[in-house]
Amino acid sequence: MAFRIYLDTNVFITALERRGPISELLVSLLLAGWDSVEPPLVTSELTYSELIVKPYQIGRQDLVQLYDNWTTSGRNIEVIPVFRGILYNAAVLRAQDTTLKLPDSIHLATALGLKCSVLLSSDQRIRPQGGIEKLEPTEENVRALLQKVASHDR
Repeated sequence: MAFRIYLDTNVFITALERRGPISELLVSLLLAGWDSVEPPLVTSELTYSELIVKPYQIGRQDLVQLYDNWTTSGRNIEVIPVFRGILYNAAVLRAQDTTLKLPDSIHLATALGLKCSVLLSSDQRIRPQGGIEKLEPTEENVRALLQKVASHDR
C-alpha cells in the first residue's frame, strides 16, 4: 500500500509564506520527484478556499495565483473535491468529537477516505482518529517524511 501524506492548510501557508528551515523542508516535500504510481501528497479542495481568504483581504492576487497553482492535482499531489461521502464522514467525526470544527472534520474525513498514513498539520484541534498518525510540521518530522516517501517509491 502506498504511503500517503495529507497536507492541512497551514502546511501550505508555512511552506509558501514563511521563511526558514521548516518552510524550506516543506517546499522540498512539495517539489520532490516521486516515482510512485499515485501522488504521495493529498489535500482537499477546501484547502484552496481556506488559503485564498487572507490574500483576497489584503489584495495579494499574486498569492491567490500561487495557491491556485499549488492546489491543483498533479504528479506529486492529489487534490480531492469535497463530495457528499466526505461530508457524511465529516459529520460522523464531529458527532464523535464535538470539539472538532467542520473544516477540520472535512480535512480528517478526506485523509481517512484516501487512506493517508499521516496527516501533517500544526492545528492542535485535530486529533488522530482511525489509524492515521498526526504529525506537526517540524524539521525532524518533515525530514523523516521525505525519507519515508522516498523509501516507499523504490
